Amino acid sequence: MSQLSTDDRLAIAELIARYCFAIDQGRWDDFRTLFTDDCRLDFGKVMGVFEGRTGIDRFIGTMRAAGLFMRHYTTNLVVSGEGAHAQSECYVLAMTGAPGSLQQTTGRYDDEFVKIDGAWRFRVRRALIEMPG
Repeated sequence: MSQLSTDDRLAIAELIARYCFAIDQGRWDDFRTLFTDDCRLDFGKVMGVFEGRTGIDRFIGTMRAAGLFMRHYTTNLVVSGEGAHAQSECYVLAMTGAPGSLQQTTGRYDDEFVKIDGAWRFRVRRALIEMPG
């Protein structure tokens, strides 16, 4: 197996950015393309777990129904892996709510990726949200 190339690392960073834009801008068709068919999107106690294509569609429905203004910012990305498998962790700052009354949430993402037909996809995205209190 070979170490991840610079192109692989950049593609993974862009995948993470596309996730943020897709949620924040309601680009749900693009959002669907970011995940493998057997994916797991895990928000723990905050929102639950969404698995596979039906889970992604359920997540999209939940987000549409919430109707929140959102902006996600990710930073301190660390990527490792080899061949067609990779992992990453990064911090996230999310601004959510109605304009004029936004709330900040912090946490981190722990991700697993698979490269399929030359394109990186999320296999597992685990959000570890830090709840104030």
